Amino acid sequence: MIATALVLAFGLFLAALGFPAGIERRGNNGATAPFTDPATNISFQRFFGAKSGFSFGIALPQTPNTSFIGLLDFPLGTNGAGWGGWSLTGDMEGPLLMAAWTPDSKTVVSSFRQAANEDDNPPEVTGTFSVRPIAAGTTANATHLTYTFLCEGCLDANFGLGAASASQTVEMGWALGNKAIGNPGSSAGVLNFHNVGFGGFDANLAQAKFAEFDTWAAMAGAPLTAAAGARPITPGGGDDDDDDGEDDSDDEEDDD
Repeated sequence: MIATALVLAFGLFLAALGFPAGIERRGNNGATAPFTDPATNISFQRFFGAKSGFSFGIALPQTPNTSFIGLLDFPLGTNGAGWGGWSLTGDMEGPLLMAAWTPDSKTVVSSFRQAANEDDNPPEVTGTFSVRPIAAGTTANATHLTYTFLCEGCLDANFGLGAASASQTVEMGWALGNKAIGNPGSSAGVLNFHNVGFGGFDANLAQAKFAEFDTWAAMAGAPLTAAAGARPITPGGGDDDDDDGEDDSDDEEDDD
């Protein structure tokens, strides 16, 4: 009875802070599993959050370098509001991040970010990395967003995860919010707190290597340009310690 009362009290506390009842909290939320996207026939190791509906997939070349193909897929809030993103480590503070959203329920905007904390809007950053969308695997409407992209120069130990770790299982991070973006037409749009869920997941990079990588990468379009005012990334981010003491989620991985 005491334990039940504590759980109920914690749920009321989260609700008072504006968190939805099914929020996935910080902690390790599961592991990736094999997944092939029917829209592109690209294969990934993919994390899927059963509570949030958020997923992130990653594909690497057989001989890893600094690039990967990513797949973001997540539900949106009212009238297409919200954003989803990934982090190169299980910590959102320091490493290279990416956020994506739709400004018009048709197109997708994405940008690289680097966060100093988990509460404030992380600024857009630039560096030796770039993103090239894969149009065949990118769609958006008022309820859902799918974004497939080639991330060139993104794997760097100075940004949290280097190619040397591509034969391991490493912890990466995810976040999802359903509130409207400020100035959504710009890649420097203002992100609200990831109120739907956030945390880490185990990415099995050893199983994310594919001989077809170069063929898939050739589907990517031109690199996107950051907004004016984007700042250079600060190397050395990516401390993967989970130091906030929150409980792990009981999220399940997808077996597709």
